[in-house]
Amino acid sequence: MKATLKEALKVAMKSQDRLRMETIRSLLSEIQYEEMNKSVDELPASDMILVLQRELKKRQEAIGFEEQANRQDAKAKLLSEIAIIETFLPKQLGSDDLEKILLEFKTSTPGAALNGAMKFLKEKYAGQYDGKSASEIAKRVLG
Repeated sequence: MKATLKEALKVAMKSQDRLRMETIRSLLSEIQYEEMNKSVDELPASDMILVLQRELKKRQEAIGFEEQANRQDAKAKLLSEIAIIETFLPKQLGSDDLEKILLEFKTSTPGAALNGAMKFLKEKYAGQYDGKSASEIAKRVLG
């Protein structure tokens, strides 16, 4: 994943896409900071996905503040950054996909509990779903 980001940075530099360049540099910086905190040479892919998701969430939350301040230019920039970050994240599972997965889990694991279902999702589909919606669907399916 890190190599993909570095390659995308080179492409952005060649095409002089300033916003894409700044966004990718920021992502690489966050990954490097996480590596320093964990004292590792390279983060596992799952941890890199978590870093990207955290950066995505920061920008999504900032959109609300920009709307309150009526700053449409800043909001547009954040939306563009979100679109760039999403290109590096794995395809997100929709509600229907999550429900199918959880129904299969329920049939293959009789007496399954919510925490077991969430653990299963985390192991098999890390970074591919929204935790809050997955939890709500799991409660509905298992409840």
